[in-house]
Amino acid sequence: MPTLPALQAVILDLDDTLFDDAACTRAGLQALAAAHRLTCAPDDLFARHAAHIRAIDPLLFQGDVDAHGARVLRFSRLLGDLGVPAPDGEAATRLYRAAYRQAWAPLEGAADLLRALRAAGLKVAVLTNYVRAVQAEKLAHVDLHRLVDALLCVEDMPAPKPDPRAYHAACAALGVAPAQAVMVGDSWANDVAGALAAGLRAVWVNRPGHRAPDPAVPQVQTLAGLPALLGLSPASA
Repeated sequence: MPTLPALQAVILDLDDTLFDDAACTRAGLQALAAAHRLTCAPDDLFARHAAHIRAIDPLLFQGDVDAHGARVLRFSRLLGDLGVPAPDGEAATRLYRAAYRQAWAPLEGAADLLRALRAAGLKVAVLTNYVRAVQAEKLAHVDLHRLVDALLCVEDMPAPKPDPRAYHAACAALGVAPAQAVMVGDSWANDVAGALAAGLRAVWVNRPGHRAPDPAVPQVQTLAGLPALLGLSPASA
């Protein structure tokens, strides 16, 4: 069996890998639910909201709407689906964003992980399928921006994950070959399957402990477990 090239770079997803986007989203949706007296269960509201994001994101990526326009459209559709008459997407966006931003926080161990990777001499990038204006602000707000060498957002790649060109753009930004990099993230499709198809290694951040589609892929439930999985020495970690 051929020996793998030495690891030189770690590429990480942002939302729900380093940044607690799920908690922020729930805070924003809770504010909307209270304001509009919505009766659906929080998990159902979260799932409905996620479905609208998936439907609208292609419009954002194609440039048909900007980030704000995408939010207004999302909340107009979401509230309309939930029976709110003549929903005001602008007002809903302002309400949601205020609560969402107030809850911004890194996931536990994010800063320690990035410091450990840098101490081990590894290059670090964040590769995220969202717009730079939002993602750069999030990264700076939780004070992680100084710990990464490159941030690649949807504007910085030929196509979003899981297109192979997304991972190759991150590798090029770090000056490494795909075989010298590992992709780390919570999405099996975007951070594991796509990365493997592009020639990178991958680690699945599987916090809920779901069954892996491929049990041969290494996984962690917390960021604290990643340095040991990557073979970093205790001194580096």
